[in-house]
Amino acid sequence: MKTLGSELISNDAVAAIELVKNAYDAEASRVLIKFVGPLLPGQGRIDIFDDGAGMSLDVVRGAWMEPATPSKRQNTSSGSKGRRVLGEKGIGRFAAMRLASELELITRARGSDQEVYGIFDWSQFDDEQKYLDEVLILTEQRKPQTIRSDVGLDAIWPKREVPVECPPSEQGTLLRMSKLAQVWDAERFRLIQRGLSRLISPFKENKDFRVFLQASEEFSEFSSEITPPVVLNYPHYTVNGTIDPQGKCNLTLEVKATGEVRSVTGGYVREEKDGLQYLENDVYLRLKQATESQPENGITEWQKKNPTCGPLQIELRIWDRDDLGNVIQQTGSNVQTVRADLDAFAGINIYRDGFRVLPYGEPNNDWLRLDMRRVQNPTKRLSNNQIVGHISITADQNTGLKDQSNREGLDENQSYSDLREIMKSILSMIEDLRKKAKGTGESGKNDNHTLNLFAPLDLSPIRQHLETISPKDEVAKELINNVERSFNRQVESLKAVVAKYHALATMGQLVDRLLHDGRLPLAKIRKEALLGHEDIAEGHLTGETLLNRLANRLRVIDGQGDVLTTVFRRYEPFGGRKRGRPKQLYLEKIIGDAFGVCASQIADLKIGTSLPTGQTLVRVDEAEIQEVIVNLLQNSLYWLQFVDVAHRRIDVTVSRTAQDHVEIIFSDTGPGIPEENRARIFEPYFSTKKDGVGLGLAIVGEIIMDYYGGKLELLDSTGASGAVFRITLTKRV
Repeated sequence: MKTLGSELISNDAVAAIELVKNAYDAEASRVLIKFVGPLLPGQGRIDIFDDGAGMSLDVVRGAWMEPATPSKRQNTSSGSKGRRVLGEKGIGRFAAMRLASELELITRARGSDQEVYGIFDWSQFDDEQKYLDEVLILTEQRKPQTIRSDVGLDAIWPKREVPVECPPSEQGTLLRMSKLAQVWDAERFRLIQRGLSRLISPFKENKDFRVFLQASEEFSEFSSEITPPVVLNYPHYTVNGTIDPQGKCNLTLEVKATGEVRSVTGGYVREEKDGLQYLENDVYLRLKQATESQPENGITEWQKKNPTCGPLQIELRIWDRDDLGNVIQQTGSNVQTVRADLDAFAGINIYRDGFRVLPYGEPNNDWLRLDMRRVQNPTKRLSNNQIVGHISITADQNTGLKDQSNREGLDENQSYSDLREIMKSILSMIEDLRKKAKGTGESGKNDNHTLNLFAPLDLSPIRQHLETISPKDEVAKELINNVERSFNRQVESLKAVVAKYHALATMGQLVDRLLHDGRLPLAKIRKEALLGHEDIAEGHLTGETLLNRLANRLRVIDGQGDVLTTVFRRYEPFGGRKRGRPKQLYLEKIIGDAFGVCASQIADLKIGTSLPTGQTLVRVDEAEIQEVIVNLLQNSLYWLQFVDVAHRRIDVTVSRTAQDHVEIIFSDTGPGIPEENRARIFEPYFSTKKDGVGLGLAIVGEIIMDYYGGKLELLDSTGASGAVFRITLTKRV
């Protein structure tokens, strides 16, 4: 009992919330939480008084006092108000043990002319040798003394807070907890006030369920109806909408300062290796059509691709904490107060059937790891203290999202993992919109020119100015020349280092492929060697027969050695060894080797390819061009898994358009790139891939521009094409 009642509950706020949830299940309209001092251990008391349905003596003895009763699991609706009951395990009421050592239970059932009185001395449970039936608990039925309209909740409820419509308090329950277990100070009141104010979603008005906190005189500043702070009404960005059980979205993203609104109507689908991925609406619907009519054991391929977390209702409100002028203007508060209110409410909360699931959204509960995510990209990513969020689920429809036994948190199963992935994806969408609105994205000031990372330093304006003011100062001129030469030498060194790390970064992405491609020939070599050893050891074969058998095995080993040589040759350019001068090489062969690196993945996904077969001689660094092709190829392979197998294709062509100008056209039949993203795909850290870093195309663009004076462009696709890229190469610089 102590484990259920006090040791399993982490703090007093959680204990109070459990008892308030019981009042909600009893269809209460009002709950009064009253503190009577002195609020010291072994003294004082806490009253939790509600006007719910109350209980009869039989219910108190047969259900309330019995742990883990199944009544709420069997009857999930509360009654006339049709509330979905919040407690199912039958142990929440024992949270009273956490708050105090004695409990007086006074309850009057709806329509009854009697009230039930019971007294519980929780200290009896300190004796670990006692059985439950040895614990003395006194209960009786009597004429109403406490739960009456003249002396009950109606009489003590703060008059200025009485709801417009309120049932008479000739029914309800009073939990009077005496001899407090803990000292109550201002911090503990803040904790319970914050917990209760977020118990019901702060974004939804609840006229039929209200909670009033009445503190003792020394903490009177905490006496008030539990409501969210007004700062929540003035966000800078919002996300609203739903996701259905099949992952289909109906979301609206808005930037308040510009009025820009984006509708998200695609959906989330699962791929075994990569988890959930958001697809635009037309791609989502095509994939659904192609896979929902292929049943396997009664389950279609489409059903296997659906998220398991069930339908979600989502509302996010987001602030730029360094620009809170609008909030200060509307509330009359100062910036410190506004930030303190945001700190108290910040976090993404989960609500089941209207009531909060702890500990999501609590201080220091960054369950989506947003702060860690922001460290990797602080200019774009949101931190946990910028967001107040609401995710609404139901016990009936979101059956995979189940509570842990301690009522604090959900089981970390596949449904919970899907929920996390979806929320991080939605946050990435609003982060992209926010970045654009703040002037560092698609139409921002940083996009008006193309940055050449390795452009030489040009100090000619300084030279011209020096000629004007001091034409005879040869020392200054020489200093300028030395600085320019030194800087450009360092640029060349940096270029070599970056080239090496480009290759190593690509190699890091390909390690799994290398292991996969190397294992098969290695296994065949080991098998033939083992069989050859057995041929000799068993002695069944002799003379020429044995020699012929061994010769055949050695030919297989030699052939598999050639396969390994080819594998290593294809991966060797990415090894990061110091490179020499660019060589004259056939571009088509380099492209073929790049596709060879990913050959097994192409085969697994059943992708058709068309590669150039000519002999276009160019002076290039083989590793650099392979990096370009492999990066484009990896993107295509990822997105092609989300289209029907019959339509998966990659085409590459090469043409010499002029002297020292060669074009490579790289196209696939994947989902393509949405119009709103086309101008942003080359931005560093922009990605719509699940867990994408957003550096692949940025790196490719740098290689083409900085090393070859060329361009990487996204062309308009025609017909059924997905993405089409054009690579223009000039001389290697």
